[in-house]
Amino acid sequence: MRRLRGAAAAYAAARPPAPRTPWNAAPWCVVDLELSGLDPRRHEIVSFAAVPVEQGRVQLADAVYGLVRPSRPLTESSVRIHGLRAADLEDAPPQRDALEPLLAAMTGRALVAHVARVERAFLGRALRKQGVRLRGPVADTSVIGRLWLCERDGGAPANLALGDLAQTLGLPVHAQHDALGDALTTAQVFIVTATHLGALREETVRSLAQAGRRLNAALAYPAGSR
Repeated sequence: MRRLRGAAAAYAAARPPAPRTPWNAAPWCVVDLELSGLDPRRHEIVSFAAVPVEQGRVQLADAVYGLVRPSRPLTESSVRIHGLRAADLEDAPPQRDALEPLLAAMTGRALVAHVARVERAFLGRALRKQGVRLRGPVADTSVIGRLWLCERDGGAPANLALGDLAQTLGLPVHAQHDALGDALTTAQVFIVTATHLGALREETVRSLAQAGRRLNAALAYPAGSR
């Protein structure tokens, strides 16, 4: 077995917050990744950002951002989305070294991401190469946002873009397809939607991480049909 060192060892040893912890008493880490494509078997992380949330507040001073040098050429379509060219990444560290600050930021925290299955897939694969597994729980603001809309309006769209959700909440939309901008928008969306949901019932780390179950039930049995 490979001996873990540095950020990987600390990440593996730390415990995430207990599932019953009230959401606004738990330490969270909002993560956003910019990618060379959407297939984790063929594509790679090219930039990342992490924004801590403590006591229901964004800790912007502790945010981290980094670039990752890919091992394969970038496609034109990915460059058009995130704006990062090969020249921008040629001096960046390789993934193993680049993700050290991200691992440190995630240590001991529950995670938040928008459309979290993407971050989970890429982070899970990247962390396995570091010798650790991705620790849960993970809250998904696309799910939490749809749950809030469903409880407010009796229905929700099948897909909910981050910018659209932020605008619906009356929040600013920071630089889109920029890891730090999207992470900050996601953090603000997370805090506001969790607060709205928490006004109706106590929300915990577990309840937000498992919001998909409640959303499925709400969509299957709308309030007006009960």
